[in-house]
Amino acid sequence: MAYLSPANEMERLEALQRLAIIDAPGSPFLDRICRVAQQLFNVPIAAVTFLDATQQWLKSAVGIGDIKVTAREHSFCQYTIMHDEVFVVPDATADRTFAVNPFVTGEPGIRFYAGVPLTTEPGIRLGSLCVIDTEPREFKPDQAAILAGLGRLVVDELWLHQLEQVGFARTGLMSAPSGAASLAFDLALPLTSEQIRAGRALLNWSVRELSDASGISATTIKRIEAHGSDTVRKASVDAIRQTMENAGIEFMASADAKVGLSIKLKCKG
Repeated sequence: MAYLSPANEMERLEALQRLAIIDAPGSPFLDRICRVAQQLFNVPIAAVTFLDATQQWLKSAVGIGDIKVTAREHSFCQYTIMHDEVFVVPDATADRTFAVNPFVTGEPGIRFYAGVPLTTEPGIRLGSLCVIDTEPREFKPDQAAILAGLGRLVVDELWLHQLEQVGFARTGLMSAPSGAASLAFDLALPLTSEQIRAGRALLNWSVRELSDASGISATTIKRIEAHGSDTVRKASVDAIRQTMENAGIEFMASADAKVGLSIKLKCKG
């Protein structure tokens, strides 16, 4: 069976195995996120999925009955895990890639799909949080940002699951999962619009100067500053963060999720 596969597929599958989430008991928290996503976007279906070597596992879902696993080759989420940003199909019947998909031509009659990858480490995308409609629709940047935020909540829950697995294994309360090395979750908070604007102010940089230094277009920087970092590619945000950190800006986050920044003064001499 043919399906899309990222370049780091073996590493991705190893991370999924270490997480040991597929065979774990259901999570009420993931169920709540799916219900929130369903209600926020007014869609009939929302799901948290994970993709192993050949199958798509629906770890939590609303609106699709008792379906727990499907063939990976027919999944929309196989496309989501190929990128860091939200993947959207406004009308599956108008898209050559999806028009003949059995979930489009048959039940549940998918027309609209939007999925955010569940990224636990840089480049490691284990699955997705997705919302599905049986009618075509558009998905605005602010809606994509909200879905991305819900996706981070799912990743937070996966991190807690991993801590439980490693902690219980160390105390002898349960056997460690196969290859029970801890996953290196990427827990860095996304840059906020305020942080980028404040960073430019501390550096006395214009948007054009930040663009020249980072290689990211001025239009993209303005979009981030107006609408937030979830509205553009993660690679663009990472480049801006790295550029500003190299210039002396230090981005900070406290335990209560408040963010800030400071500048490291360079000594003359």
